[in-house]
Amino acid sequence: MSTPAPFDFNYFPAWPGLALNNGRYTVLRKLGSGVYSSVWLVSKNTDEPGFKYMAAKILTVHGTRRHKAGQMRELEFLEAVTAREEVDCLPLLRDHFEEQGVQGLHLCIVMNLLGSDISSFRRRHPKQALPVHIVRNVMSMVVEALSYLHDSGIVHTDVKPDNILFTVGADTEKVEKYLAEPPAIEGEFEVNGERHPLLRAQPIPTDFSPEMNAFDAELMRCVLADLGQGQWAGKQPTTDEFSAYPLRAPEVILRSDFGPMLDIWAVGCITFELLVGRWLFHPEATEHWRLEEDHLAKMLEFTSEWFSAAMLDHAALRDEYLDGVGSVRAIPDLSPVSIEEALANYNILPENEIAPAAAFIRECLHLDYRDRPSASELLDHPWLRDAFHC
Repeated sequence: MSTPAPFDFNYFPAWPGLALNNGRYTVLRKLGSGVYSSVWLVSKNTDEPGFKYMAAKILTVHGTRRHKAGQMRELEFLEAVTAREEVDCLPLLRDHFEEQGVQGLHLCIVMNLLGSDISSFRRRHPKQALPVHIVRNVMSMVVEALSYLHDSGIVHTDVKPDNILFTVGADTEKVEKYLAEPPAIEGEFEVNGERHPLLRAQPIPTDFSPEMNAFDAELMRCVLADLGQGQWAGKQPTTDEFSAYPLRAPEVILRSDFGPMLDIWAVGCITFELLVGRWLFHPEATEHWRLEEDHLAKMLEFTSEWFSAAMLDHAALRDEYLDGVGSVRAIPDLSPVSIEEALANYNILPENEIAPAAAFIRECLHLDYRDRPSASELLDHPWLRDAFHC
């Protein structure tokens, strides 16, 4: 007989057939997991109107405690978003409750069902990059989602391709086709003397092709998901670290003013990434400089801007990395590269698409957040104007 696999009971132990919320939902498959949660496909076992299949995000014991302490506010944000009119490009709250686990309570958040992410979708393309018409439509939906969030006083702080997910919605046939395949099992674990299968995460795949034409791309619907790292604008942040490192805005590195414009910086970075399949910023530490110093120097090189006095006046780590005039102390000699040159370097974009895309990216990447457009303003940028909006 096989030995049960070690299981981290900080996570909620779920398996197919497990009932949640006193039988209201049944666990079917594992869709994904992160540092503070696992996400499960569940079926709703009531006659109430609405979707039959949903996603249950079950927080870890630690994540649940952070919510109770006010350090994580995803439930608050989902309640705020859902209270407004239906927004197609953001996750919507359907239910929430708690479940008792082995090590403590787990907050469970039930939302509309979503599919695979744009990052894995991009990697399916032979060039590891997406055509301009797809990127433009995806980014229009992301920017529209940010417009709703920012208007609600919410800063996402973790805008990245992994958090841009395809919608599934009421497509019951698609879900049941997915369920017809056996689940991927990595082993088994034991709870209260009973063994259960340890499932591998299997997101619901999209039927769209990364090589589809512009007409088909207009049918895509994406959602900017995962508000777990979000913050209220204008309030003291509950953490000092925001965004995946390559997407981090200068005000985050320098600990300057916190606000929604750090999401706009991330929009510029991921637009570049989706178009050419490479990070715009890939800082590295050496024996001569730190990671943050290389990152700041690359920002100066790509933007051809300097940090403004207004920004630096509020930068807690100004003297840690910069000299008296705002240059990176450890890297005084820069090698400027325009965004156009960076895009052209990979020989992926058609030549006539480089300048318009670069203009959009450049608008997002002003060093001083005051110079960046709001999400609402960005929706009217010429590069996005002809894209489909959710």
